[in-house]
Amino acid sequence: MLVVEVANGRSLVWGAEAVQALRERLGVGGRTVGALPRGPRQNSRLGLPLLLMPEEARLLAEIGAVTLVSAPRPDPRDHGLALASFKRQQEQGFQEQSALAAEARETRCQEFLEKIAEGQAVKKQKLQQDSGSGGSQGAAGSQEAAGSQAVGENEANASQASREREEAGSSSSQPGPSDGVAPLPRSALLVQLATARPRPIKARPLDWRVQSKDWPHAGRPAHELRYSIYRDLWERGFFLSAAGKFGGDFLVYPGDPLRFHAHYIAQCWAAEDPIPLQDLVSAGRLGTSVRKTLLLCSPQPDGKVVYTSLQWAGLQ
Repeated sequence: MLVVEVANGRSLVWGAEAVQALRERLGVGGRTVGALPRGPRQNSRLGLPLLLMPEEARLLAEIGAVTLVSAPRPDPRDHGLALASFKRQQEQGFQEQSALAAEARETRCQEFLEKIAEGQAVKKQKLQQDSGSGGSQGAAGSQEAAGSQAVGENEANASQASREREEAGSSSSQPGPSDGVAPLPRSALLVQLATARPRPIKARPLDWRVQSKDWPHAGRPAHELRYSIYRDLWERGFFLSAAGKFGGDFLVYPGDPLRFHAHYIAQCWAAEDPIPLQDLVSAGRLGTSVRKTLLLCSPQPDGKVVYTSLQWAGLQ
């Protein structure tokens, strides 16, 4: 069973596989709120954890798809120990990566030396062939002098190549850190980012029926109103998300929000609550301007939900 951690009224899902299962099998999308370590202020590529609306978390708990748990709050006195442990692990990782980088550097040096030796051997052979052919074709003194000069140059090049190879071999026999060049700077340290974390040992199951510090929604009229409408729309096959910036309670999608635009802006109203005319007109105009239909949702005493759709005809 999937685990949802609840703290201070916020329901979080930390596992990537759990997020995929909620979206594909249960029709619950949530909202990613995690930021990249090197881009904490960006909002275009958010990741784990996944934040669920209270209605989503309660629905999943009611149907038995997830277990709500209340994670224990960390003790401030343990902060120093946790920080020291993190630094030790980071230093250990740096030493291991430095050893691997030095080994890779040695391997590359050996490959380069082999390529240099092969190139010098080919060049020497070509020079010998050229000098031999030149000596056999010409019999004049000037040609013999040129041939002897080419042989001398060939021998000089061969001796120079052998000296370079010996120097390169002697320098490559030393380990990487001893030559004064760090094989891996600390700025290049690779840090593994977890995509999930295990369930805390001291986590205790959370009852969504009982109001608590971690779950303050139980028994609140606004939550009960929103939940009854959310569940009814979810059972009809719609995807829902928060619609605060559109002046509503939910955005209603005909399918996965990654594939479809929202068709409706749902506002939740109790059956006995009056709707101010000014709010009704402004919400209708806003919905029409963003190509969405305003959906007024009111649960009835018998459990059914009545829906009324409005569009601003003047903006069509």
